[in-house]
Amino acid sequence: MDKKRLAINMTAQVLAFAVNMGISFFLAPIVEGQIGKNVYGFVALANQFVLYAQIAVSALNTMASRFVTIHIHRGEKQTAGEYFSSVFFGNVIMAGIFLAPALVIVIFMGYMPFLNVPDEMLRDVQLLWALVFANFFLSIITSVYGVSTYAANRLDLTSIRTMIADILRIVFLLVTFIVWKPTLWFIGAASLISTSYIAFWNQRFARQLLPEIQVKRSDFRWKKVWELVSLGAWNSLTRLGQQLLDGVDILLSGALILDGNESMTILALAKQVPTAISSLMGTIVGVFNPQITIAYAEGNKDKLVNMIKSCNRILIFIMSIPIAFLTAYGLDFYRLWQPTKDPYVLQRISLLAVGVLYVSMSIQVLYHVFIITKKVKWNSLVLLASGVVSSIMSLILLKTTNLGVMCFTLSSMVTGILRNLIFTPVYAARCLEISWTRFYSDILLGFFSIGMITVLGFLSRMVYPIHSWGSLIITGLVMGPLSLAVNFFIILRKEERDIVLEMVRSRLKGAA
Repeated sequence: MDKKRLAINMTAQVLAFAVNMGISFFLAPIVEGQIGKNVYGFVALANQFVLYAQIAVSALNTMASRFVTIHIHRGEKQTAGEYFSSVFFGNVIMAGIFLAPALVIVIFMGYMPFLNVPDEMLRDVQLLWALVFANFFLSIITSVYGVSTYAANRLDLTSIRTMIADILRIVFLLVTFIVWKPTLWFIGAASLISTSYIAFWNQRFARQLLPEIQVKRSDFRWKKVWELVSLGAWNSLTRLGQQLLDGVDILLSGALILDGNESMTILALAKQVPTAISSLMGTIVGVFNPQITIAYAEGNKDKLVNMIKSCNRILIFIMSIPIAFLTAYGLDFYRLWQPTKDPYVLQRISLLAVGVLYVSMSIQVLYHVFIITKKVKWNSLVLLASGVVSSIMSLILLKTTNLGVMCFTLSSMVTGILRNLIFTPVYAARCLEISWTRFYSDILLGFFSIGMITVLGFLSRMVYPIHSWGSLIITGLVMGPLSLAVNFFIILRKEERDIVLEMVRSRLKGAA
């Protein structure tokens, strides 16, 4: 394991994530306060619609990094180039296919009752969605260029550019919100500018890091497209199942609950913190994925399994803290962040939404095992089935109880926890041909870490109650480092401690 490269990549990725999340939490109260009450849900809903399109596109794209990276590290550059070009032209074709339905949705939005857009907001929401769809088309057409930093294990380059792109996004929003009357479509325009910047730099990185791999029409192979799609289709099913678990709730809450727009907005706001935690988890796992893929390409199983265990422990080291903090301090945070909303409702929904992470946090990297071993079928079917069960359970609870929007997060949590306890660790061990119990110790370790930090959090609230942003920040400045120190000595082994210390050293060098 290249600990120095891993530390640099992780530091850059986490910093980029922090900037992005800071912008998201800054943006939500501004939208609610300056544009209009209960309109933030339309921003989240637009992104959910794009996610459904990305599910289909992912059939081609999810396996691209795996195939290009493995063939490059095996010295098969011509084959890697064929996959690279095939993915690019395949994405162009898919963008053309999705253009027609995107135009229909935007143009005829006012006639779609399930969207329930107020007449006075229609033009603004149409412009927002048009820009969100344009952003989607640009991102999928240029997505293959992002493979270069993955294959070269230089994720820090992408992270730095992503961080700058996010800063450009917030500067654009600040200027437009100050100079003109705030509108929803400014948010879509800001995202399009950010994606354009990232796409430009990804193309430059591709030329610098993989000069021998270029987009060529002569390298396009329908056979390669079919190979990627036939395997990636199972990953599309995986994402569909995940969307049924986590994403369809916003659409259903707007369509099925009487106070649709209010419920949709409450759900979107309450899920921002859990979504941010999930995104951070994905960021950390993504740092390990290139080295895991390279280890698999080299055929070194011991190195591969040890790297997976290290990733699990580092995930626990970092992720148990925000999960425990949400549990202990969530009510105080929501009182301050959304003073016009019911903090108890927001806290209950967010805890249900984050509940599945109590288990999946410790084993999230195992989903990449299914990709590198090309054994994605059963994971996809199980995740799709759990998504269907979750949706049916949500509708039953909505009919038979007074839980309201909590039906969606409750059913998603129950099915997600069962899947990650019963199936994921066992099947991943089978794919790696190791003992089926190998990863359960990591799950128990994760429970222990979250429980320990949550208890410390409740004790700190008894000693120092939180009444303002200042007291919340002071609590974080004290409890954050304390929790990291506890996890550093209890959760991590020497190998992972070296990685963390290297992260600190690289950060200090960057600041010097």
